[in-house]
Amino acid sequence: MPTQPALEQLNIRIPKKLARELAALAEVEHNAKIDMARQLLWEGTARRKQEVALKLYDQGQVSKSRAAEIAGLSVCAFTDVVAQRGTRWEYSVDEAKQELHRVLSEK
Repeated sequence: MPTQPALEQLNIRIPKKLARELAALAEVEHNAKIDMARQLLWEGTARRKQEVALKLYDQGQVSKSRAAEIAGLSVCAFTDVVAQRGTRWEYSVDEAKQELHRVLSEK
């Protein structure tokens, strides 16, 4: 029998208009309102992680591989996100060496 992931209860209050929007979307997609809310939380969290990673990378606060890690993506997948957003993605040999050194020193 497959195990269920650990769950944590989260109680939030949302504006009535948002609750109506959520219910309408759930109905259109033939989902329960709670399932729709969970799906939107997952999607929103993933999108926000990417936005934060892009911002930190654009500001030079993190490396490319660290930005990909923050976004929850592989470097290759994060490269695609960067290209879609039109952000410059340069990777010098020195940066590659620094990344390799960082990764090896963490192990």
